[in-house]
Amino acid sequence: MALVPVSLSHANALSTLVQENQAHLKTYMPRLCTLNTPEAAQHHLRQAIDSAAKDELCEWHIFSGDQLCGAVRIHQFEPHNRKAAIAYYIGAGQQGGGLATKSARAVLAYCFRRLDLNRIELRCAADNLASQRVAKRLGFTWEGMLRQAELNNGVFIDHFIYSLLRQDANALLQSA
Repeated sequence: MALVPVSLSHANALSTLVQENQAHLKTYMPRLCTLNTPEAAQHHLRQAIDSAAKDELCEWHIFSGDQLCGAVRIHQFEPHNRKAAIAYYIGAGQQGGGLATKSARAVLAYCFRRLDLNRIELRCAADNLASQRVAKRLGFTWEGMLRQAELNNGVFIDHFIYSLLRQDANALLQSA
């Protein structure tokens, strides 16, 4: 597994990943499904790179060999509160092998060590059991449910919210 900062050179691989995972991604990330052409993927990557240059987000692609498998993003930075949010996705064929957990663990270590953050939040759909398992494996604490937090595929869905504090991340940091 390799975690690589997003690059415009990943546009074809990203659009291919999205094309091959339309049904899988549509359930929880329908907006991601719009990145199904190299042009749309390149536009998204350009925006991510520009936002990273302004310290608004950090995004990495997850590769297994030369195959793009997913991404991890740190966003919603609040520097004055030393907090941010994490999001990730993995292609359907790569799930279950620990890629999301390993990648998120490395990014969380970066957030606590290099960015000096104190709190990372993770939100996921209340019925997204895979993301809930990743949150638990990483040591996140469930804080509650946000009712009808997102309009997803024409339906309002609830989100679970989790957090990981620097003080609770010692085991995570030692294994990363």
